[in-house]
Amino acid sequence: MGSLGRLRHICKTIKECSTQSADSNASTLCINYANVTDLKNLPLPNVSYYSPLKKQHVEAKKIGFETPNNISKKYETVIVSVPKTREEALGQIAIAYEATKLGGLIILEGNKRDGIDSIIKALSDVIKVENSIAKAHGKIVIIKVSSDSISPFSNQLKQLYPSKNRDGFFSVPGLFSYKKIDTASQFLTSAFDEKVTGDVIDLGAGWGFLSFKLLSSCSRITSVTLLDHDLRALDCAKLNIKNEKAKFLWSDINEVKSLSAKFDNAICNPPFHSNKGKDIKLGINFIKASHHILRNGGNLLLVANIQLPYENVISNLFYDFKVFSQNKYFKIIFAKKSKRA
Repeated sequence: MGSLGRLRHICKTIKECSTQSADSNASTLCINYANVTDLKNLPLPNVSYYSPLKKQHVEAKKIGFETPNNISKKYETVIVSVPKTREEALGQIAIAYEATKLGGLIILEGNKRDGIDSIIKALSDVIKVENSIAKAHGKIVIIKVSSDSISPFSNQLKQLYPSKNRDGFFSVPGLFSYKKIDTASQFLTSAFDEKVTGDVIDLGAGWGFLSFKLLSSCSRITSVTLLDHDLRALDCAKLNIKNEKAKFLWSDINEVKSLSAKFDNAICNPPFHSNKGKDIKLGINFIKASHHILRNGGNLLLVANIQLPYENVISNLFYDFKVFSQNKYFKIIFAKKSKRA
């Protein structure tokens, strides 16, 4: 109810603070609001929706919202659901500033538990924050764009452009392990050898470290398809991997069931945290997706935290499996799909 409660208050604020309701051509841009269907029944005029996440993008498109991959026009109101990462949050506010017409409103909303107070504090270092409202276990911040001079967020906007992390790979704030190579992924690469052949899919590929190492280590690979739900991750992966064997697929993991089983090997370091905390169902969805997408006789190579109980799910789906390697923190699981249909 938190975000929806704040959104309802935002609708009242827009009506009070602007002339949108009297202007049939007025437009609203929503950035990264998670529950897209909430927007459908709210009195927001001419809604466009932006998110680099495929699931939200598809949901918004089904409702009938405009869904630009790049924001090029300007809007009377831009609503930003503020993410947890400070750099990402300020970058998205910078996008909102660029996308708001002179005299228009930027409205930020976020949960206290997700760090909205610290984001507001960081925002105060860039512009004066005068209108902050406590609502539904969170905060709403209203900014009126009153000057068409150079954006005060030019430095924050640059943070959204891919840049090299400490290990020399392109990444952006908001992606998993964007500052450096993830320890579990590094451990998984110890299992890469010439036995990994044919067509490979990297599920949840992120900015492409696993595929980069795979293409460097396994010469008998025919192709590697990097699948990720975040368009920003794939944009970075394309900068990190300059190999004609690499293919890139913007897809939510739950969309994999619509693809045919055509891969010889699947690799993944599945997530196990959502906005609600630890969520083992995320990893299970990756395991089910890998089983669906593999050819009969295909192999799964997966890394997971040592305590995550994936073995029962894998044993029910796959013909055979074993813990290939493990240390104090992680385990690598190798599983084979039955050769029979």
